[in-house]
Amino acid sequence: MGGALAGAIWGDAYSGMQVGALLQLFALAGLPLGGRTPEDYATAGVVGPTIALFLRHQLPTSSFAAPLVLGVVSGLFVALVGRLLVRWLRARNVGLAHWLDGELAAGHASAIDRAHTLGVFHAFAIGAGFTLGATVALAAVGRAAVRFDALALERACTLAEPALWGLGAGLAVRQLVAGGRHTRLLFLAALIFWVAVRWLGR
Repeated sequence: MGGALAGAIWGDAYSGMQVGALLQLFALAGLPLGGRTPEDYATAGVVGPTIALFLRHQLPTSSFAAPLVLGVVSGLFVALVGRLLVRWLRARNVGLAHWLDGELAAGHASAIDRAHTLGVFHAFAIGAGFTLGATVALAAVGRAAVRFDALALERACTLAEPALWGLGAGLAVRQLVAGGRHTRLLFLAALIFWVAVRWLGR
């Protein structure tokens, strides 16, 4: 969905969905089972397609291989860094819950509303700030790489694109085999999304 929306804003929903579909394959391989903190693929699904479409405007005469690969790599990087932020935010929420317990014990019932407001504000501020900062920083890195040697970058990414699709599909299939019913339903949903993306590209 992030890829489709980012693509629609840039006027190229199909390219945005390509990046989103590839990131979805990697996301299927890391389901948040048990107490495991998941990678932040929600932010990655916005940043990755945005970087890819930004770089496509920097390389108007080339194929989509370089923007696709760099957008996916940017998304994976953001997902890993975002996981650390999610863990930090959870720790902040635990601290906020302890504060609320103390306030309620002191008879301050209005602290519930304050705690909810602070929780929403923290989540939104951290998420929006991280998304904006990551997008600006990675766009600058990608633009510098394009200006340094666009031809070499295009060749390298043309070779890397099939490997990324193969790796993502392989990880998703492994999760499908090892997972349960819910995993299979998620994989089926991702497969339907991928088929829709390919069909829209005709």
